[in-house]
Amino acid sequence: MAKYREQHAELLKRFAELNTTLKRKKIETFEELQNQDQEAKKVLVRLAQETAPSKMQGINIALFGQTSTGKSTMLNALLGQNVAATGVGETTKEIKAYPGTGFTLWDVPGRNDEVSYLSMEYVAFFKGLTRRVILIQATVKENSSIMKLLDELGLQYDIVFNKFDKVETEQEQAELKKVIRTEIQEIGLRRVGKVYFVSAKNPKMFDDWRDMVHHFTG
Repeated sequence: MAKYREQHAELLKRFAELNTTLKRKKIETFEELQNQDQEAKKVLVRLAQETAPSKMQGINIALFGQTSTGKSTMLNALLGQNVAATGVGETTKEIKAYPGTGFTLWDVPGRNDEVSYLSMEYVAFFKGLTRRVILIQATVKENSSIMKLLDELGLQYDIVFNKFDKVETEQEQAELKKVIRTEIQEIGLRRVGKVYFVSAKNPKMFDDWRDMVHHFTG
């Protein structure tokens, strides 16, 4: 990343100027930027279009999600070993890589650090990924800001409803699936790839888990 910054010093400077403006206006998320300052949003999109993807080897899958959506549990389940710390509260402070067999998983800080997404380094990272996975546990709206950002960047992403085992009956599960897909349409998300309903704590409980793993790593 240090070499990347050196090669794109002028672009980095323009991103820094934009972020100074956002801080002055107390804009902390892309959703706030979209609602409060259309001109600054246009600047961000232009800068993002000029940003080259980070060079990454192999299959690279990043997990996004708010605090307690189960990112660490998901990482551990996908890797088949306990390597990411789990617990109440935000356990991810910076992007961290977890090498798997034939792929690399990336744990991305949650929404409480979303302002950092509006930087050259994060945009380059987003563009370099093979898969972008948005974890939710109740509603699409809980993490729609990052999805809207990826929409504007022209980057596809998948949505994973984690902790689906907490939805007790098959009827409730069917109804919730309809609600989630309706929300995607109502919010106007444009780059959604696939939507999965799983339990990282109990991977074998739902067939979507097998399909999801094959899609991510195949």
